[in-house]
Amino acid sequence: MTRTSITRREYDEWVREAAALGRALRYPITEDMVNDSAGIVFGDDQYAAFENGLWSREPYEAMIIFESLNEPAVDGLPAGAAAYSDFSGLCDKLMIVHPGKFCPPHYHRRKTESYEVVLGEMEVFYGPEPVADPHDPEVLAFSGMPAGGAWPEGVALPAGREESYAGLTSYVRLRAGDPKFVMHRKHLHAFRCPADSTVPLVVREVSTYSHEPTEAAEGTTAPLPDWAGIHDNAFVSETANSGRLSTSFS
Repeated sequence: MTRTSITRREYDEWVREAAALGRALRYPITEDMVNDSAGIVFGDDQYAAFENGLWSREPYEAMIIFESLNEPAVDGLPAGAAAYSDFSGLCDKLMIVHPGKFCPPHYHRRKTESYEVVLGEMEVFYGPEPVADPHDPEVLAFSGMPAGGAWPEGVALPAGREESYAGLTSYVRLRAGDPKFVMHRKHLHAFRCPADSTVPLVVREVSTYSHEPTEAAEGTTAPLPDWAGIHDNAFVSETANSGRLSTSFS
């Protein structure tokens, strides 16, 4: 029988061990950040990751996010900038991914982010050209994304999700101490911890404001009326989209 949930014990051990690792690496993880939204399983078919354990190195889409800052930063802006302020703000988060596991293909219409590897290595898969966006038929362009390299051989993708990675034609491998890698808004991207890694990937993401899909469920107040209900994480797989919103416990 295929698993479609996680037990409370499995979840708590997963998240609390990750929190201990984050604190050991001097990231400011507070107890309120260790909650039922920190561990993310991207769809019912990904709970099988816990059958053999997260150290099995099998390819599944599951990760942990601890967010220490998410500031809309609208105070003090000229009123005329309100229509575009959802592309601004500040976010700081720590993401932890076990060997072989992925953050699945997605893009952000608003958010530009940067990655700094704190522990382990990070394999980033991305599309060097922006996705077509009917909301913004004409956009500013300056430095663009670097073309990157070809994928290495033998990257095992999550079963049934292979097609969702087809648009990610570029590849880069980041290591602790490397310069920050910038992922521009409107670019498809995914990343994983290499399957042969001896440690989980721990990466710090600093970005513009993160419009998370959990905000509406938590009943938070949007700083501007137009922000109500914005979900800025567009996953290629519809199952990943729905899985991002909730965790199924057994």
